[in-house]
Amino acid sequence: MKRLSREAFDRARQFLRTQARPLDRAMFEYRFEGASAESVIAELARFQNDDGGFGRALEPDLRTPSSSALATGIGLRMLKELKCSADYPMVRKAVQFLLATFDIQAKVWRVTPHDTNEFPHAGWWHDEDGSLARTFDGFQIIPRAEIVGLLHHFSSLVSADWLNDVTERTVTDIETIETLGTGGGDDLGYALRLAETAELPQHFKDRLITRVRAVIPTAVSRDPQEWDSYCIAPLKLVSSPQSIVADLFWDALQAHLDYQIDHQTPDGTWDPVWTWGDFYPDVWEQAKREWRGHLTLSALTALHAFGRIEG
Repeated sequence: MKRLSREAFDRARQFLRTQARPLDRAMFEYRFEGASAESVIAELARFQNDDGGFGRALEPDLRTPSSSALATGIGLRMLKELKCSADYPMVRKAVQFLLATFDIQAKVWRVTPHDTNEFPHAGWWHDEDGSLARTFDGFQIIPRAEIVGLLHHFSSLVSADWLNDVTERTVTDIETIETLGTGGGDDLGYALRLAETAELPQHFKDRLITRVRAVIPTAVSRDPQEWDSYCIAPLKLVSSPQSIVADLFWDALQAHLDYQIDHQTPDGTWDPVWTWGDFYPDVWEQAKREWRGHLTLSALTALHAFGRIEG
């Protein structure tokens, strides 16, 4: 079993300290060096807007300063990891934004704001005459599944009846949507994060686990030749041995951990396996640098969780 050497870990740490976004640097120090949550929260606050939502390129492929459900889900996920309670001001404001932007008729959140096209962005976030909703299946899973899980965690801020209704709709859609886990995208990961939400009622959890476990055998790529392209690679879906689905592809997870160790770049990073193509090539270089820091932190976090770092 391969392990990341201390020298390789130090190269990654040096990159995070000198070239990553301050947010990813602070999160590294929180996860690996015992730093307090306050420095991470202070950096995360820079991405929160006056309306309570998160934006400002928190998701590097989406550069609009406006708030989005996508970025707000990411922000709340981080606040949850940092053990912020429901009465924490940043949490309250973010949940208020989500309640204010919920589509009552469709029972979804639009993933990105309407001004996305006016700012640099990856092609998959581009919207022409409703193309975004078609690409993301009417936003049934992305971003709704993760947001619903986060609202269960911060449930004191929302109506229990409303949350139960939205959860039922979300779980039913996950059970019935035929494209779940196809195309290499993140929808399966969103569904899994909802299923793994500790506060989710067990009857919803059971239905989701059944659905997710049924999809995984054909959705997760076990071929190392595919892992440098856009696919559902093992560690894209599972980053901890405690995952409720890790047993389904344990050997592939171990192989992918070896692969990650072998594919660290000389400067200590892990690079994105995607590009923006012809979209905003100059801005992509900035986004790529931001992703390198974030992906390096994610790789180190997974390697640590699986006991794959020396010392």
